Amino acid sequence: MNMLFYIIPFIAGAALGIFYFFTLWITVKVATSSPRPGLIMFKSYIIRSSIVILGFYMVMDGRWERAMIALSGFIIAREFLKLGIGKKPSLT
Repeated sequence: MNMLFYIIPFIAGAALGIFYFFTLWITVKVATSSPRPGLIMFKSYIIRSSIVILGFYMVMDGRWERAMIALSGFIIAREFLKLGIGKKPSLT
């Protein structure tokens, strides 16, 4: 099989994962200082989810294999973001 069959959906899934979880992180930071955090979280969820579902649909192109490869990129991006912007362990 062509290597692009695997690489393009993986990169697209990772990009969708970075988008989703980074905007979630920003939303939580903004919502903590907002007078209406529930509304901000709800709107953000709808927008983030819609973009990611549309992205997966476009990447999938009718092939479940491409969807699974994109999903693996999405999950790996989540793990890298957890390492990068997650709480740093304290030494004390």
